[in-house]
Amino acid sequence: MTTTPDDTSSPQPDIEQLQAEIEQTREQLGETVDALTAKLDVKSRTRARLNATKQNAGAKLGEGRAKAVELSSSARSAATTPDGKPTPPVLVGLGVTVVALVAATVLVWRKRR
Repeated sequence: MTTTPDDTSSPQPDIEQLQAEIEQTREQLGETVDALTAKLDVKSRTRARLNATKQNAGAKLGEGRAKAVELSSSARSAATTPDGKPTPPVLVGLGVTVVALVAATVLVWRKRR
């Protein structure tokens, strides 16, 4: 049994259609190879991760500095009067610290004698 061009029972794929499918398969294969190459390139992946970590650390450092400046300003304004002199609670705390240091020094000095 021979097939004739008029026989439609077994469609033969068009050559252009086959070439288009081959080209599409080549493109997909190329994309797959590129993806695998990128995945296996440890050096580039390490550099990218290092750069991302540096940027993240830089951003967090900036946030930390801003917070430190804010807290420093807040503490300074809470510990001083508007004209820049220490507030009475700060003076009391300073006095207590000095007395405690003197007392500790005297006790240590007595034990050594």
